[in-house]
Amino acid sequence: MPPLSFSRRTAAGAPLRPAFAALMLAALLPMGCGTGNAPGAAVQPTPAAVQPEAATLSDDRGAPPPPPPLPEPGALVGRGFAQVAGQPGETLNEKRLLAIRAARLDAMRDLTEQVHGIRISSNSLLRDAAMQSDYVAAQVQGTMRGARTVSIEPRGDDGYAVQLELSQALVAQIARAAR
Repeated sequence: MPPLSFSRRTAAGAPLRPAFAALMLAALLPMGCGTGNAPGAAVQPTPAAVQPEAATLSDDRGAPPPPPPLPEPGALVGRGFAQVAGQPGETLNEKRLLAIRAARLDAMRDLTEQVHGIRISSNSLLRDAAMQSDYVAAQVQGTMRGARTVSIEPRGDDGYAVQLELSQALVAQIARAAR
């Protein structure tokens, strides 16, 4: 195997001569970086009018987030909520991600109830005109596609709220597919 060579060569493959390289370097140095300033002129500082604006941009960290965008007219909105502490993750960040996912699924369930309806079954037992037991169960079943995430917001120190929306066109398409 031939030894590796790190010598520079021209595009035609000829070795690059040190004198030629020095000449090219001397020719390119006066051009500068193309900043638009005259040769030899110092870089101009940022105008004072722009500096206060930049300071206010960095001070917005403590401001509340902007309100979520309004849903389009006729769109269905689903909201979901979940707590961080009840999640099975090992670290706080894992629990936060799982809480966001749980809130998103809760919002999907809310949308599914609105599109497909909810099935309620109940059973009540009366004996001698006194309620012995009362059982109520709700079931939702359906397919949801194309829900747009409108917002994911922290709620206090231990919760997240997610808002999803479905446009009228998607609701009509899902309803047609369900029939």
